[in-house]
Amino acid sequence: MTYLPPMRSAVERAADLLMGLFGAVGDGCHTLTVSVTGRARGAVSVLPFHNFGEYTDVDTEAAFDVIALLSLTSGRIGGAVVRTTHADDTSRVLGWRLSDCTAHPLGRAEIFSAYCTDAATGEPIPPEPGTEYADAPPVEA
Repeated sequence: MTYLPPMRSAVERAADLLMGLFGAVGDGCHTLTVSVTGRARGAVSVLPFHNFGEYTDVDTEAAFDVIALLSLTSGRIGGAVVRTTHADDTSRVLGWRLSDCTAHPLGRAEIFSAYCTDAATGEPIPPEPGTEYADAPPVEA
């Protein structure tokens, strides 16, 4: 049996999670936003990527930043949102709750509520025109 230090293990699980998110959303032009709560304050990272069949086009340095952030979900709570932009200027938004390098899919109503509620006041805000809030698929990590 090989011993893996806890940080290496978290980074490997985070890389698997990122690959799982890439695979879950299918082909298209996407933007992944990851946020993780912290002791003092949270952290956010944004990663544009394009899926074409078995190929994902992504900036490697930005992907490493996201992997580092995803690795922090061990013992903390986070969220991941993928917005897919279509050629007709419409978009689809999917979301997952993150914990321990695992993504738990959000339903359409949960992601709609997250996007259509003012964070400061708790008041409802209108949905973005041309945006579909959809059930997130499971992520294989």
